[in-house]
Amino acid sequence: MRPMKHARNATVSAALLLASTCLAWADSPLPDPGKIITVQIENDALSIPGTDELYTSGERLGYVTPTGVLPDFLSQFGNQIFGDGTQRLEFSLQQVIFTPTDTQLYNPNPNDQPYSAELALRTSLIQDTTTTRSVAGLSLGVVGPDALGQSVQNGFHEMIGQTPNRGWHYQLHNEPTLDFFGSRIWRDDVATLGNGALGVQLLPQVSAQAGNTEVYAQAGGLVRLGQGLDSDFGPSLLGNGQNGTDAYTPTQPMVWYVFAGVDGRVVAHDIFIQGNTFRSSRHVGLIPLQGDAEVGAAIILYGLRISATEVLETPQFPHSAPAFQYGSIAISGRF
Repeated sequence: MRPMKHARNATVSAALLLASTCLAWADSPLPDPGKIITVQIENDALSIPGTDELYTSGERLGYVTPTGVLPDFLSQFGNQIFGDGTQRLEFSLQQVIFTPTDTQLYNPNPNDQPYSAELALRTSLIQDTTTTRSVAGLSLGVVGPDALGQSVQNGFHEMIGQTPNRGWHYQLHNEPTLDFFGSRIWRDDVATLGNGALGVQLLPQVSAQAGNTEVYAQAGGLVRLGQGLDSDFGPSLLGNGQNGTDAYTPTQPMVWYVFAGVDGRVVAHDIFIQGNTFRSSRHVGLIPLQGDAEVGAAIILYGLRISATEVLETPQFPHSAPAFQYGSIAISGRF
């Protein structure tokens, strides 16, 4: 009888091992061999109504690696802080530009946002389970004339026949930037509509950043309605707001959704408002409690993802307008 007992025990052990392996697989998305390139533009001129002030422009070129393509030390780091999940890297070269409300003054209003720009390279570790996305990264860049804000903005204005902004000689001084950031998004299916044809998801998100450009903690969430919602974790943003990153894996031929969300933020430092860290420069006071609302839509078709987002921000410094809007468009392709 003992051999039969040992055989039964071995069979049970093998079944338990197989079940635990299947559960582990079920909690992690399947490997994705796709590479993703993203071009993103944010501009207050894309909002309704269009303006030319405050956070006036952002441009970004991003690249996402296939899953599993990262150094061992980064993989181990991600597993230690996030637990299990599939991993990939995201690299972005981006520029953001800020101007005061009246851009035709040679001597800008000292109570308005200073002229400034940042040019930065951002690297992120993205780690996914089927219901969460965790991100940890760093950003290296420069603020000041070397960030090329004046050249890009006035060069574009000249190209389209608009008057150049006149106060750039008062922009922030050159200063290297170093920031560390992280976030987590939860993806929760809350309802199905139309006999399961449509899904409704809630995506809560927390994020934080520490460095010499911005120091903040943020919490918020998106609600979205559509089809194929397990293909991503929401759209990406350069500016303030919730960022689902560029990583996505289509789960059906056509994916689409509409979304709306809000977030709140506690800000301890903002170089674009408070000026240079180590030198005297133009600056204004900081409002530490800030918030955003966003609405938009996204579609994934033939592996191409296009998203459009409208963001409404609360004031970031005293004497600012009650609210500020900008638009964001991102186009991503897989290969």
